[in-house]
Amino acid sequence: MDSKILIGIGVVAVVGIGAFALSNSSSASPASRAQNANTSTVTAAPDFTLERIGGGTISLADYKDKKPVILDFWATWCPNCRRDIPHQQALYEKYKDQIEVIGVDLQEEPSIVEKFVSDFGLTYPVVLDPTGDVARKYRVAYTNYHVLIGKNGNIVGAIPGDISEDDFIKLISL
Repeated sequence: MDSKILIGIGVVAVVGIGAFALSNSSSASPASRAQNANTSTVTAAPDFTLERIGGGTISLADYKDKKPVILDFWATWCPNCRRDIPHQQALYEKYKDQIEVIGVDLQEEPSIVEKFVSDFGLTYPVVLDPTGDVARKYRVAYTNYHVLIGKNGNIVGAIPGDISEDDFIKLISL
């Protein structure tokens, strides 16, 4: 068999297994989806300061002891992000007094991100991670990935894929 065909079959198999794993994880309960929630280990969320769409900067440390934070790692070209972001925006509007959402765009031009934020009517803060340094600190391997940070500044979980209202409620209750 031609080596290009074998490589193609291998790629399809790996992508299919990854898609199956992600689809199964997004239908699981919030508790089982919070992959990094390990009650025996406390991990402080790495601080960062990034440029905000619309001007200024945001530092994660500004939210410590004030309210929990959801970091949403995304990109404008990501179809799953485009599907999830309007739902996340609605949840943010409902819970913004109790929780902060920070959209962390991964390595895109500011003008592209500004247009997306405007087109989707996002009101939660969106910051630019132009070098991917923050994503690396959080071990983010793909887009549409949410890191949950408790009010105390510790990472309490991660949700690959779409976020749910139950995820918001659980984080608020911690």
